[in-house]
Amino acid sequence: MFEVLLGLACATALPALAASEDPVARAAREFLLDSAAQAGLVQPEVSLKLIAGDGAPLACGGTPRVEALDTRHSTRMRYAAVCPASGARAEYVVRAELSAQVLVAPAGIAARRPIAEHEVTLERRTLVGNLEATSNPEDVIGQSARRAIRAGQVVDRKLLIEPVLVRRGSAVRIVARNGPVLVTAAGEAMEVGRAGDIVNVRNTTTGNVIRARVTGSNEVEPADMPIAPSPQSAR
Repeated sequence: MFEVLLGLACATALPALAASEDPVARAAREFLLDSAAQAGLVQPEVSLKLIAGDGAPLACGGTPRVEALDTRHSTRMRYAAVCPASGARAEYVVRAELSAQVLVAPAGIAARRPIAEHEVTLERRTLVGNLEATSNPEDVIGQSARRAIRAGQVVDRKLLIEPVLVRRGSAVRIVARNGPVLVTAAGEAMEVGRAGDIVNVRNTTTGNVIRARVTGSNEVEPADMPIAPSPQSAR
């Protein structure tokens, strides 16, 4: 099966399937388009080639029943067609390509820093292997790449991580909110932290070490405070 990330919220309508298409080809096409829709990929398109396992197609008086044997890799899926009356059976190899409008980095993206909105754009690309492409900018913006992404490269979600917001030894702002009351203090981070991480922070005024939650760039809050909703989750 072509490996796409499932469960995104922006699924698109599937293109109509040709009624005259071979039943095996139709089943394979429908499977890939359904997977792409579940992954939220925009404007998915499939092209495929059907190869009979024994070199000859199945001769069947009626419409055969189609069974999926192996759909792990889109470039070589295996299906079987079975005649309902005679039980005659033939196996097929389906070689398919799936393309969609996905996020790419037109000018490249540097590693280990937050990705900005202007650094990604939608382009149609053929998706191969276990690439976890996405059409949703919210999956990418604000994340950082483990390594540099080349100009024109598809943004692979497997390469993305939360950016480091607090570094060991850096000066941080400790912010404590209690309703309308806001209290701040200067601190020093004793650990590296990303958004939501709990790290040790030394209050530079009192010398006390507290457990604090990373809330922004060089900003933390006491870990025992309730987690405030992020701007992205509030959308």
